[in-house]
Amino acid sequence: MHSQGFTLLEVLLAMAILAVIMTVIYMSFSTAGRNVEQAEAIRDETDLARTLISRLSTDIANAYINPSMNSPAVLTIFYGKKDEAGGGVGAGNEKIRHDSISLTTLSNWRKPDSNEMELWEVGYFFKEKADGKGYSLFRKEKRELSKDVPALDGGVEYEITDRVESLHLTYSDDGLKWTDNGWDSRSLNKPPKAVEIALTLDTGKVYTTRVDVGN
Repeated sequence: MHSQGFTLLEVLLAMAILAVIMTVIYMSFSTAGRNVEQAEAIRDETDLARTLISRLSTDIANAYINPSMNSPAVLTIFYGKKDEAGGGVGAGNEKIRHDSISLTTLSNWRKPDSNEMELWEVGYFFKEKADGKGYSLFRKEKRELSKDVPALDGGVEYEITDRVESLHLTYSDDGLKWTDNGWDSRSLNKPPKAVEIALTLDTGKVYTTRVDVGN
């Protein structure tokens, strides 16, 4: 008996079919991989936005102003400053805001066996990157208040993220009328009743919330 091998045409056809099958499998895995990457990116973005909004909201909700502590030096403060980031425009043609805020707040988690108080001063502000390409959001913490170091001075600052494109803060004294021109308790002698936060990430997605000030 003579065994017959495959003809060249059969081998080429089999290789073509195998190539099609491998291509389909590769495309399926590639698409699944991209979907996973996109889902992870969305999750990371959402987690970042929620963390930032939560920290801002907690600090603002627990803002504390005590006029009796503000002599001879101002120690308790609520100071929000408007900044339009050099006239930059976002994806929706709105002006990019790099608003900053510094306030004394009862949100400090004291270290065990420390002399720290619940009251401390925190701040959020933007700084241009060293290479001049964009801005980073920073946070400042002053854990101990002292008449030798008035409000807005001192403290330790560190970078939070470079993914915030815009931070827009709006203030209200009665919950009805709102202003985005900032807030200065040194002249108003009180914090606002409520603050609206609009946070835009570098993807263009906007996260907003309203915070009622407890003090």
